[in-house]
Amino acid sequence: MTTPATPSDSKKAEIPPSHEEHLTHLWARYGNFIYLVCGAIAVGILAKGGWDYLNAQKELGIQKEYAQCVTADSYRSFAANHPGHPLTGAAEVTIADFAYSAGRYAEALGAYTAAISDLPSGPIQSRARMGQAMSLALTGKPADAEANLRKLMGDTGLLKTIRCEAGYHLAMLALESGRGGEVQGIAEQLLRIDPSSPFAERAFTLRPALPEPVAVPAVPGLNVPAKP
Repeated sequence: MTTPATPSDSKKAEIPPSHEEHLTHLWARYGNFIYLVCGAIAVGILAKGGWDYLNAQKELGIQKEYAQCVTADSYRSFAANHPGHPLTGAAEVTIADFAYSAGRYAEALGAYTAAISDLPSGPIQSRARMGQAMSLALTGKPADAEANLRKLMGDTGLLKTIRCEAGYHLAMLALESGRGGEVQGIAEQLLRIDPSSPFAERAFTLRPALPEPVAVPAVPGLNVPAKP
């Protein structure tokens, strides 16, 4: 025989669970899954931290290795071991400088060109582009050299010093190729870029070499009598 439900019992049955009880039941039901998710997130964070640490240590090692380079061969070895690294571009510029100083302009041209592709935009890449242009001029490609120098001089994103130096070299090439009339125009452009630039001042001092005076040959058979 069942005991009839009292009014108080029915009221208790109708009372919905509180917010705390709802969370308790939810946690009891999905707690393990949440633990797994949180654990996975924690492992991911730790893994990323560890990866970042390893990368930082690796980068420090590369920088230390670069700082120990002294000779052209050591820079070549560094560049071969770290292709695509920004410091590889800097190493290639140094290799090119060694070759340029030794008069091996074709070798310098190759190293400067490689450095340009490995370096990000900035002063060092601009220096490599300048070296490339000068190496082109010294390997019998003055037209390509002048084209590159004009690009450097006209690039408003570069430092004014670099632009003016490129213009000065351009004026020198024009003078050497017998186009002395272009020098004045280039010098005026440099003055507009940076009036205080020493390269602009030097460009204004460039003058085409004056031709040697030609001796007028005497007319055969004509003797000019001496004054008494």
